[in-house]
Amino acid sequence: MAAVRTTILRNTNQETIVKFEGSSADTAATIDIATIAATTQARNSDTPTVNIVKLVAAGLLSSAVTITRGGVVVMAAAPENVPMINLTQDGITDTVGNTSNIVITLGGAASVGYLVLRKIAGWDTKVELAEFGSHDNPNAVGS
Repeated sequence: MAAVRTTILRNTNQETIVKFEGSSADTAATIDIATIAATTQARNSDTPTVNIVKLVAAGLLSSAVTITRGGVVVMAAAPENVPMINLTQDGITDTVGNTSNIVITLGGAASVGYLVLRKIAGWDTKVELAEFGSHDNPNAVGS
């Protein structure tokens, strides 16, 4: 049995977009939030903190998606209805479990979805912009 397939479609200093796909035949997938550093970032000593700001899902009849963090359900949807949960659009910041990894469980028929994640803490930017002088070091963190 394979795990739900996940693919990082976009990964910047503040945002990561993850595509997931599968069905109830697949085991749950876990997104380890400590590993989603962009190429322009380095992990620091802060606890990785990541908010889920959007969920978009689509699926065949009887499909289901459940997102949990630290054993707590933070989002659930019936992808057959093509739901879009856009928390930032409605001025909502859901911080429940935002230091826990993200577990994606799919039920029923095949479905696909996208999670938009916002990085809050846990990374430093490696890139120093040219406006800081001629001795910039793009590999240094915070220099």
